[in-house]
Amino acid sequence: MPRASRTATKAEETEQAVKFSGGNTNATEERFIYIGPTTNTGLVENTIFTGNRETVEKYLEPTIEKLPQVRLLIVATESLAVCKPKVKTAGTLLNKYYNDVLSLMRKPKED
Repeated sequence: MPRASRTATKAEETEQAVKFSGGNTNATEERFIYIGPTTNTGLVENTIFTGNRETVEKYLEPTIEKLPQVRLLIVATESLAVCKPKVKTAGTLLNKYYNDVLSLMRKPKED
């Protein structure tokens, strides 16, 4: 098997895309990507979501309740090239949100 084919097959196997079914079939679907850290709720960094923002946020509602900044780290794939470097750049809002998620995950649970 050629190297490119193996790489493409591996990419297909490892892609974490979640498909949402909406009630309106005429609505255009968008692609979003989570650019935050992997969370203890099961949300993995660079997860791709297809649907509109409302359905993505509804799907992630349990995670967003525990880690509200997750909502701010879901970006349209069109803006990925601009947003991803900002996550690692100190002093940017996206970097602050990324670090806030990390801090909230480290925080002990209050019962």
